[in-house]
Amino acid sequence: MLKKILVKDFDKFTNRNIATNEAADPLAFHTLFIAKDTIWRNLRAKLSPVFTSGKMKLMFPLMKECAKDLHSYLNKRPNEIIETKTLMKKYSVDIISSCAFGINTDCFKNDNSEMLKMATKLVDFRSFIRSISIFSFFFLPTFVDIFKLTFADKTASDYLIDVFKTTLYEREKKKIVRNDFIDLLSNLRKTETITDSYKFDDDIKMAAQAIAFFSAGNDTTSITLSLTLYELALNKNIQDRLRQEVTEVLHEDEEFSYESIQKMKYLDMVLNETLRKYPLAPFLNRKSDVRYTFEETGFTLDKGVSVIVPISGLHYDPEYYPDPEKYDPERFSDENKKNINPYTYLPFGEGPRNCIGQRFALLVSKVALAYTIKDFLFETTNQTAVPLRFDPGSLFVQNRGGIYLKVVNI
Repeated sequence: MLKKILVKDFDKFTNRNIATNEAADPLAFHTLFIAKDTIWRNLRAKLSPVFTSGKMKLMFPLMKECAKDLHSYLNKRPNEIIETKTLMKKYSVDIISSCAFGINTDCFKNDNSEMLKMATKLVDFRSFIRSISIFSFFFLPTFVDIFKLTFADKTASDYLIDVFKTTLYEREKKKIVRNDFIDLLSNLRKTETITDSYKFDDDIKMAAQAIAFFSAGNDTTSITLSLTLYELALNKNIQDRLRQEVTEVLHEDEEFSYESIQKMKYLDMVLNETLRKYPLAPFLNRKSDVRYTFEETGFTLDKGVSVIVPISGLHYDPEYYPDPEKYDPERFSDENKKNINPYTYLPFGEGPRNCIGQRFALLVSKVALAYTIKDFLFETTNQTAVPLRFDPGSLFVQNRGGIYLKVVNI
C-alpha cells in the first residue's frame, strides 16, 4: 500500500494535505514542502540539481569551518556538563546560515546572535498561538484563510528575507562566489529561458527556498545530533567503535575530506539507527487527488481524503525491527541492510516527494560527529534524563527539557 501511495501511483497522491494561501503567505506557497501540483513539480525539477553530491562537495569547505568552530568550543570546556541540544543548535544555525545565506553567524562566540534568535523563533511551537496555527495548516484549513495565518513566524521570516536580499545584492554587485545555496539559486535564475515553466522572477520566490532550507535544516540537524550523542553516551561500546573508525580514516587520509567522510561506514550506520529510533517527523501526509481503490483489498479512498503514513509505527514494529527500543547500528550493516523490508524505513520519506535535502542533512551531521567524537568522550551524568520524555506539542520529535552530557577531552 505504501509503495502505491508514495511511488507507483504517486500521480494520484501528489500533494500534502496542508492549507495554502498565496496572498497571506507567499513564502510557504512557493516552498517544496507545501507547494502543490504544477508549481511543486516545476520547483522540484528546478531545485533537484542543487542537491547533487557534486554540489555538496563544493559546500564541504564551509561545513568544515563550522565543525572546527564546534571542536574549538568544546576544547575550551574540558570536563564540563553541556546541554547538547543548545550546543548543536549553534552548530546547525552556523552551518545552514553559511550554506543558505552566505553569512558567518559566530553562534559559538555570540550567545545573542540575531540569526540564532530568529532560527529559534521561525519554527518555535512552544507558544499556544503558534501551536494552534501549525495545527490549523494540517487539520483546520478554514482557520488559515480566516485569520490569514503564516506557516513560519512572520517577524523571523521578514528578517530572513531582508538578509537574503541584502546578501544577493552584495554578491551580484561585488561578483562574490562561495559555492553556497545563494550562488546556486542565483545561477539557476541566470540560466532561465523563456520556455521555463517556473521562473525565479521574484526575489520572494528565491528567498522562500533559502528560508525553507534554513527552517527545515536547523532544528532537524540539532535534534538528530543531540540524540545521537545521547545514545553514544548510553552505549560506550558503540561510541568507542565509532571513535576507532573515525581515527583510522583520519590517520589514513591525514585530514577530513568529502571522500573520507564517505568512507566511514559505521558512522553512517550510527546515524541511520538514530533516525530509525527517533524519526524527526512521526508521520508523512498525502492527499488522495482521485477516488482510489486498492486492488488487493478492495478498500476505497474517497477523493480529498488525507493519508497519514505512521513512520514511528513502522520504525518501532518488532516484525521489522526486533527489540525496537534497543539502539543497534548493526541493523544497518551491509549484511543486515539487505533484509530491511522496503517502505519500513522512512526518515526522509520516500518517492518523488521525499526530502530533497537528505544528502545535505546526512553530510552536515556526519561532519559534526566525526570532528567531535575524534577528540571528546561523551558521558551521562545525574542530570541526564533516562529515559527521555518527549514533548507531544512539538512538530519534531524532541525531549522535554535538555539533554545534558559530560564532555571529556581525550
